[in-house]
Amino acid sequence: MNPQNHNHFSYAKTSRYKVMLRFVLTWLITIAIFIVLFSRISFIEVFELIKQTNIYLFVAAILFSILTHVFLSSARLKKVVEIIGCRLSFFESVIIRMGCNPIKGVLPFKTGELTILAYMNKKHNLSYSKGFVSLLLGYVFSFIALILFYSFGGIFYFHSRAQRIFFVFLFLLNLLFVITVSLRKIPLLISGFLKRIQKLPEEIKSLVEKYNSPAIKITFFYSLGIEGSKLLIIFLVLKSLRIDIPADALLLFGSATIIAAYLPVTYWGLGIREATILFLFSSYAPLDKLLAGSLLITFVDGLLPVLLGLFFMKPFLNSLWGNTERGIVSGDL
Repeated sequence: MNPQNHNHFSYAKTSRYKVMLRFVLTWLITIAIFIVLFSRISFIEVFELIKQTNIYLFVAAILFSILTHVFLSSARLKKVVEIIGCRLSFFESVIIRMGCNPIKGVLPFKTGELTILAYMNKKHNLSYSKGFVSLLLGYVFSFIALILFYSFGGIFYFHSRAQRIFFVFLFLLNLLFVITVSLRKIPLLISGFLKRIQKLPEEIKSLVEKYNSPAIKITFFYSLGIEGSKLLIIFLVLKSLRIDIPADALLLFGSATIIAAYLPVTYWGLGIREATILFLFSSYAPLDKLLAGSLLITFVDGLLPVLLGLFFMKPFLNSLWGNTERGIVSGDL
């Protein structure tokens, strides 16, 4: 047997085992969390509470979810790739963003997002390193927006002067970073540091000094809209179960909940979101009500985008695999 073929076969086999291990581990973590939760809270009681949901508020939460995942997230993707010098039509960005959701839901640790890198490389000749930066930028701006909401909520939630000073400092620090980046005033220290990293591709180093600063501003505002809509989803779903959350607590604890759900530990944030809501909002409602609300939030903000993505998955995969006579490219639309 050819040694090279044998090594390739061994590597493929090892990779397959790693994927399977991640899949099993992710579901084990999810199941373990729910076993702990439902060992302390009756599933029957939670189910009965879900049936009492105010349908109008719940539908409003669904509409915000559609706005967030179909329109705002797609528009941000369009602007994020524009930052690194690539152009997408809005329709194509919807196909990419939504078509990836079911794949991301199936594969563990959000590795399904790597299909976006493959798509951008094939259809737009965008290098994998730049594609990875575009994905990373979306998460970075979401994190910054959430920290701004979190710190702003902390300023009003806490009464201690020392705590308020800390949250004011955190808020101003993040705001300063956004202003600095959007004005294309990257500190020379950061640029020089990145240039000294030998393994970093040259095209990534050059992005630090050359990027589309107007697109940065728009991307940040899209991120504020995305995360603000997710906070409204939390508010509306909890309100539909007659759980009243003050604005400062929503900004503080809601932002922390969204950050926790972003962690690539379980599928769609299952278990992580529920446990975080039970811990942070325990002073505002009984645990069974909070668990019912958190399950509904997971459906609206986690499972619903995956279900909607099924309508876009076929054109996304067809274009990725080259099974269509005419790909979805910005010049065609």
